[in-house]
Amino acid sequence: MKAKGLALAVLGLGGILTALGLGLSRHFSHASTIPQEQQASAPKQAEGDPQAADRAAIRKLMQGFLQAYEKGDARALAAHWTPQGEYISDDGTIIRGRAALEKAYTAAFTRNKSNKLDIDHGSLRFPSKDTAIEEGHFTVRRGKEGPTTSRYSLLLVREDGKWQLAVVREWPGEGIALRDLGWLIGTWVAKREGAEVHTTYEWWGNKSFIRCTFTIKEKDQTHKGFQMIGEDPSTGQLRSWTFDEEGGFGAAEWTREGNMWMLDSAGVLPEGSTLTATNILTRLDDNSFTWQSVKRTQDGLEMPDISPIRVTRVKSKK
Repeated sequence: MKAKGLALAVLGLGGILTALGLGLSRHFSHASTIPQEQQASAPKQAEGDPQAADRAAIRKLMQGFLQAYEKGDARALAAHWTPQGEYISDDGTIIRGRAALEKAYTAAFTRNKSNKLDIDHGSLRFPSKDTAIEEGHFTVRRGKEGPTTSRYSLLLVREDGKWQLAVVREWPGEGIALRDLGWLIGTWVAKREGAEVHTTYEWWGNKSFIRCTFTIKEKDQTHKGFQMIGEDPSTGQLRSWTFDEEGGFGAAEWTREGNMWMLDSAGVLPEGSTLTATNILTRLDDNSFTWQSVKRTQDGLEMPDISPIRVTRVKSKK
């Protein structure tokens, strides 16, 4: 098979790591790239919104909440609640009062020195002039652990002209969710044996999909393609669909075990050959992961496994 076709084979199977598979396959060593961390942007305010100033104040409050959490400052974090504010965890535990909240967060930050928090702000509504309800998702990353996502609801009140948290409640995440891949948002690169792959992941639509574009450079050849990752509304299954500029395509179903993502993949090359594989993505930290491919077949014939390849984040220029 031509190098290009072999590259497409991995591309079709690679799911999240499509790109690398495409270019590096010519050496039977492929890698795919994927990006990371999600930057939540503030929602646009409608013209003439009577609550525009309140929305801005609440968003500023939550930005301070995020900063205090990532600094591990328990006192500053607890200060975002009212004096008798409450937190209800996803297991039903209730913590009442600012002092108790500070104590609980102090213990949590002692156990975990490195914490990162993403807030996916959802809806914000105002039942009355001095109360507001916000719903969305928290994604927490502790040290080198994989991200965990939970759904939240906030009851905010205005006291003495200042918005504060009255009740914060969390619910467990709904199994594997697209937002669990938010750490991929960004640009990644992988190199091996004369091939270099650049992949960029970004949210698409109303964060209903992650869209990936990739470019594989190999000597005097360049290949391009794109991928969409999303949840099947009928089953909740996480899936990806990959398309190459020459007509190859592939699809994969995703499962997860801790920091490891498994992609059961199948693809078709431009000339009609069929491919299957299990691709494994293992998150190492916020800026790197490995990718490998096992149980590979082409037209029913077994193919060699691809050993792990390291993929690293391209740091943005400031």
